[in-house]
Amino acid sequence: MPLVTAMASGSLVIVNDAIFDGARDCPIVVDFYVTWRGPCLLWSHELEQLTGEYGEKVKFLKVDTDEQYELAIDLKIKGLPTFVFFSKYVEKNVIRTEGLLPSDVIRNIIENEL
Repeated sequence: MPLVTAMASGSLVIVNDAIFDGARDCPIVVDFYVTWRGPCLLWSHELEQLTGEYGEKVKFLKVDTDEQYELAIDLKIKGLPTFVFFSKYVEKNVIRTEGLLPSDVIRNIIENEL
């Protein structure tokens, strides 16, 4: 059963528990957003740029919390955008941030995982 349907690198990806619980071949950045909030709209352009920059080295997933309301409640998503960073190393802690971040901060987190 899929956990969430999300957009990654311009293509539809069905994400299930295995991508978060098991071994990963690259870091994963999940952007929890809504389509009507200014900071989320601003970040979407940055996300497209980072997706092009990192290509297959990083998976970028977008989760619309209006469409995935129950998931947002379960994960206690409150401030938007919220970013969750999963290392390719399962034993490493997940990094979670709320609010708009400069792309350099996101880039630094990603670079530390590559």
